[in-house]
Amino acid sequence: MQVDNGCLAIIAFSAGAELQLGDVRRIKKQVTYITIGVCLATWVAISGLLLGLAAYLPMTAELPSKQRAAVASLAGTLMMARSPASMMAVLKETDGRGPFSSLTMAVVIVKDVVVFVCFAINIEMANVVIAKAESGFSLTHLAEPMYSVAVSVMLGILYGIAIGRIMATPARSFNVILRHLPQGLGNRTKGIVRTSVLAVLAVSIFWSAEYLRAEPLLACVLSGIITVNRKGEAASKGVHEEMGFILADLTPVVNMAFFSLAGASLILGRVVSTLWVAVLVWLARIGAIYGGSWLGAWFGGTPSEHRLRVWQGMITQAGVAMGLAKAVAVRFPDWGPDFVFLMMSVIMMNLFAGPPIFRSALISVGEARALQLPSVYSDVKSPQKASLSISEEDIPLRDHPISDHRNDSIGDAGQGVRMSGYLG
Repeated sequence: MQVDNGCLAIIAFSAGAELQLGDVRRIKKQVTYITIGVCLATWVAISGLLLGLAAYLPMTAELPSKQRAAVASLAGTLMMARSPASMMAVLKETDGRGPFSSLTMAVVIVKDVVVFVCFAINIEMANVVIAKAESGFSLTHLAEPMYSVAVSVMLGILYGIAIGRIMATPARSFNVILRHLPQGLGNRTKGIVRTSVLAVLAVSIFWSAEYLRAEPLLACVLSGIITVNRKGEAASKGVHEEMGFILADLTPVVNMAFFSLAGASLILGRVVSTLWVAVLVWLARIGAIYGGSWLGAWFGGTPSEHRLRVWQGMITQAGVAMGLAKAVAVRFPDWGPDFVFLMMSVIMMNLFAGPPIFRSALISVGEARALQLPSVYSDVKSPQKASLSISEEDIPLRDHPISDHRNDSIGDAGQGVRMSGYLG
């Protein structure tokens, strides 16, 4: 359990650290409308579907109607999540760059932050519904979720400010010691120390929130946002790179521990028994994402050539969705395990289907540059013709959000800048 909590803390902190407000602000209208469209459509479709099937599902068959609604709402919120890590892997593979890539990445990052906030509210309200059913209604039932969210916000701000200052501190006395070591060993030692400090701080946010009866994942994601968007530190590219490299070092360890435990906890027989429901949820989610993203893109003024393709970047799920599902199982031991088995089945379908669908979208809009290069050079006989065949679109788009860090990160060690530290 403690290992799970530590992994979830780092996953949530990394999700918050993805969100650089300066990038999103440049295309905020498109990002806002698409995010709202996808989130609302997904929540309505999945919640409505599971509420209609509640009488046939083991986890909700014996629950009263209000508790069924709470379970369906949690599932709808969880299905809103997306995996930026898998998106970055596809972008790296295809050398995807351009307005479509920047837009989809911005939406995915903002949407996952929205998911954490909505999940925190949902899980607290589910607590209220269940407590009311067991012991009757009282004003304390309404005060508890308000207290939990307020304390989570306070912890996120305080820890975010503290971690931002620690990451921006040069630690001169420590650097003096490192000078006496070989250069490679000194740099590696510094990286290990900073990685360990960040891991301890992220886990301490989770434990502090649990001790204060707050929502740990919300506190962790807010602290990540504050850390990378503090005035002064956020303007320093070196701070963002440092944070990215630290989170990248944590990725293999957290992935190995978290996904190994998640896989070991699955019972295949129970997964197979609800597979038909998982398929229906998977299809409903894809349909909702398509409709919601199209409407959001239309209201946001997204170019028509991208409007029909945005949904293809919103499918994949992985670590964040799995982490939220396991959090539900811990909070509600009666029906939580069955909830996890159903959600994990859907998540695995999205994990396998999402990357190739997004890859096809990049090819369709002409931003899969790595796949375009052979066709460019196969039609020319000389370097002069080759240079003339490169259009303005082949120049890295520094004016688009997210592209600043991606041009430094994709394909080199800079992959650690903000994105590769994300685990879900």
